[in-house]
Amino acid sequence: MSTLKQRMQDRLKEWQSDLEQLQVQFNLGKKEAAEEFEKQKTRLQHWLEEQQAEVKEEFGEARAELKEEYDELLAKLKKSKTAAAENLAEQQAAFGSTLDNLQAKAKKAAEEGEAGSAEAASSLQDRLMRFRAQMDVLAANAKSEASEEYEEAREEAQKRIAELKKKTNEWQSEAKEEWKEFQEDFEKAFGKWKSYFK
Repeated sequence: MSTLKQRMQDRLKEWQSDLEQLQVQFNLGKKEAAEEFEKQKTRLQHWLEEQQAEVKEEFGEARAELKEEYDELLAKLKKSKTAAAENLAEQQAAFGSTLDNLQAKAKKAAEEGEAGSAEAASSLQDRLMRFRAQMDVLAANAKSEASEEYEEAREEAQKRIAELKKKTNEWQSEAKEEWKEFQEDFEKAFGKWKSYFK
């Protein structure tokens, strides 16, 4: 069993990798963004399928609420059409609301749960936030007409991602204390970006 510090370091490495992917995704064209969106859907579906047993076992009292949203998201992913630039916004909206609901329930479970379920819920919330960020960026790229406002938001987001990547490097050795601050920083920054991408 890995230590808390090791798990946090592993999670920071995952974040760093996802932040690097976000930087690349901000520069994709419409067609490439649609293709990458499809890959993200597939990754999310596989990840959800891999985590199903954990959801059934780890979440205590929150299990039923989480499982309902979890199953809904998985069903939407399985039924979804192939992503194309023309239908990306529609797909992103459909997945987005379910991702938000599941993420909110995971956050509640993390705050209210016992140690094991709280850690599992925090991990679920963290992963969902990263998937959501990538899907939103890809959907925005696919529909963007390179408006001045969008370009400014994209540049600001890329600067912030670079700052967050730098933080992940600095925090590799001190993961536990800094983790919550990092997650809150990203959530605030992502909330601000999200308004630009609608």
